[in-house]
Amino acid sequence: MHNKVNRMQMYLILLTAFFLQVTLLDFIRIAGTKPDLGALFVIFIAIFFGWSSGIEAGFVFGLLKDIYSVDIFGINTATLAITGLIAGLLSPKFLKESRAIQTLIVFVLTLFYFFIHYFISSAISNITYISLAEYIIHSFIPVSLYTACLAFLIFPFFVSRFGLEETAEYL
Repeated sequence: MHNKVNRMQMYLILLTAFFLQVTLLDFIRIAGTKPDLGALFVIFIAIFFGWSSGIEAGFVFGLLKDIYSVDIFGINTATLAITGLIAGLLSPKFLKESRAIQTLIVFVLTLFYFFIHYFISSAISNITYISLAEYIIHSFIPVSLYTACLAFLIFPFFVSRFGLEETAEYL
């Protein structure tokens, strides 16, 4: 990790996000949907600190999610770590300060996370309770949109808080 955010701060951010995900966010649902703070912060960490930090953040948040949920154990750990890797590999390809690009990246990568999760869980369990089309319409897209909108509001705070603004030499 860069010296601007140490590992302990990253873990504190992830633990706080996890706590909010399983408690407070149930009260601020919009049309029955709540954002995915795990995907949001894994993507944030990967964009600003690179793919290895993205994998680590994805692993940590995914493990917390796996421990807490009744999902297939390990699926959240794997899918969030993969999402962190992809976000970190993509991050040098775009201007990190562009809020529109940040929002788009969060939307696309949250969709990616849900697709990977769906396909891995379908392959492992051979039981699907909902069709892919229904899952896309009722879960993938609403959660991804909500998460992306939240990124639009939250990313600037964390960029400013940790002094992560890009300088002209990096453009």
